[in-house]
Amino acid sequence: MTLSNQTLSTTIERLDLPLPLAEIHGLCCGLLCSMSSAAAKTRWFTELLDAASLSPESVASKAAELKTLDEWFTQTLSALNDSDLEFSPAVPDDDVPVDQRTRALGDFCGGFTYGVGIALGQGGQKPLPEDSREIIADFQEIDAVEIEEGGADETVYTELLEYVRVGVLLVLEELRPITPVTQQKPS
Repeated sequence: MTLSNQTLSTTIERLDLPLPLAEIHGLCCGLLCSMSSAAAKTRWFTELLDAASLSPESVASKAAELKTLDEWFTQTLSALNDSDLEFSPAVPDDDVPVDQRTRALGDFCGGFTYGVGIALGQGGQKPLPEDSREIIADFQEIDAVEIEEGGADETVYTELLEYVRVGVLLVLEELRPITPVTQQKPS
């Protein structure tokens, strides 16, 4: 069962995380695209716990919320690695005004670029491939756009959402290429 945006928003609110849902998801995706899933999970939780200013003593009282985030991380990892390419950024549903959805898409892009930056900043990483560099630059521009009320366009938003979705999958492929399983011939 996929967690709903409402469930995730409630979880984020209970943790007093000062970050929007889309940005948290972008951070998760950026980390998963640029480091091992175990390292990404550790770093993602570290970032979130720091942002929430949770003391080690208070973590136990937030176990249910942290379990929900853990489920979300696992679902995100699964979606990124899905062979049907069904991954999609966590942005509001179509019943939310397009201005808010566009802002959320910008938040996702900001979180994603931050996540990739964390991984690259840990050293030992070779430079980003050219396509990934271009996508990251585009994501930074999407994040920086100021949207006035009534200023977003449904068609443009739909195109940007698809660009971001495919861009994330391309960055994943370039930074962590999937190695096909080879069949061994019987001896």
